[in-house]
Amino acid sequence: MRTDMKRMGTKGKRAALMGALLAVVLGGTGCGDECVDAFDCRDQGAAPAGQSWACVEQKCTQVVVDIEEDDAGTDTDAGTGTDAGTETDAGTETDGGTGTDGGTVACAPLPREQVLGTLQLQPGFSVAESASLSDEVRAVVSTPGPTYSLFAVLETATGRDVFSLGTWPDVVVADTAIDTIIAPADRATPTATFASYYLAHDGSRLLAGYTKAGFPAPGSVAVVDPSKRDATTYLDAPDNYSAAGTTDAFFLNGGGLDTASGGLGVYALVTSAKPFVAVKVVEFPAEVGGSGFTAIADNGIAVFGYSAADTYVNVAHAVSNSKLGEALASRTPVVLTNEPKVDVGANFNAAAGFGNGVAVARGAYGAMDFEVTDVSRFSLTPGLGGGQPISVGTREAVLNAMDACTAVNLLSSLGSDLLVGVKDVNGRRLVRIRQGQ
Repeated sequence: MRTDMKRMGTKGKRAALMGALLAVVLGGTGCGDECVDAFDCRDQGAAPAGQSWACVEQKCTQVVVDIEEDDAGTDTDAGTGTDAGTETDAGTETDGGTGTDGGTVACAPLPREQVLGTLQLQPGFSVAESASLSDEVRAVVSTPGPTYSLFAVLETATGRDVFSLGTWPDVVVADTAIDTIIAPADRATPTATFASYYLAHDGSRLLAGYTKAGFPAPGSVAVVDPSKRDATTYLDAPDNYSAAGTTDAFFLNGGGLDTASGGLGVYALVTSAKPFVAVKVVEFPAEVGGSGFTAIADNGIAVFGYSAADTYVNVAHAVSNSKLGEALASRTPVVLTNEPKVDVGANFNAAAGFGNGVAVARGAYGAMDFEVTDVSRFSLTPGLGGGQPISVGTREAVLNAMDACTAVNLLSSLGSDLLVGVKDVNGRRLVRIRQGQ
């Protein structure tokens, strides 16, 4: 998941494990005055950094969370980042080893469901198919249905490339990349580039980007046509952080795009004809901590965000499709803070369209990384005639993270459904979540 180094005061490349302050590890069994297992200890409040509640001899006890490296070692590729937004694998788990001295408890003994691991699906949602996913995948996007073709950004020690993943649910990384997202001027030193963890689709093209060290962070985006290998267009895009696509247009959250500038905000790239046209369509407040997240619901309502200047907590507002169209035509950006706020109720580090709404991965920064507590959905309803504002629904929990032993490290859309990337000792996979039982 995304770890914001620009918001943590650290620059450059970093690898980290997904922290686990919310870990609930399996304790003893049998009757007791206080607990039977760790789930009975959830009312004890937050444990100190690096610890978790467990049921030990029928008593709720604070224990050290055992998050070990897997057999292949720490995935340093997954932790590359920049001032414009650092991303980590967020899913490194234990290798199933046993506990050690000092009260440390491993994840291996915990009971887990085959698809969701230890994540808890909430009422009103159901699990459809799932598919295995490579650890090198940083972002996934799907074409419109009913047959869903998937594409991915893969980050390796030497490359930042776009690959086909086949059709859902038969997810297989193609043998050859469609193209690299690294512009020709930066290809001599690929390890100096940091992949931005998004991939957007405009109906026929793909958009992915990267940044480099600096403040503001230099960056570039690649507009890739999957049907025409080596026909990619590269555009300057400082601080590019997230993006979403709609028919013949991309919306990029960053500090500029091609010839359009004006500081942090949202920039539209119209791709219906060449040369592409870039326009700033959303204005952020003058003082912000950094760029943020971008998603578009099925009904065309967009959610754009930034990090607050004082706390670096991500915030988001909903913008109607009609207002974006007006901003594009008039070249006058929408003032984001004038639009309805999505009351997330916590920090978040990922967002994706989920039917006529948006899903976010909520959580907070812990001792080691951003720790996802839940994936939640907010419905988005267009205003009635006469200029009524968008209605943003209250939070609906989709998945709750009961412990640190199954990590959420990706959100994307599949038609009206949600794709959630999860990882535990059984590997990494994409899970399709639907509304309704």
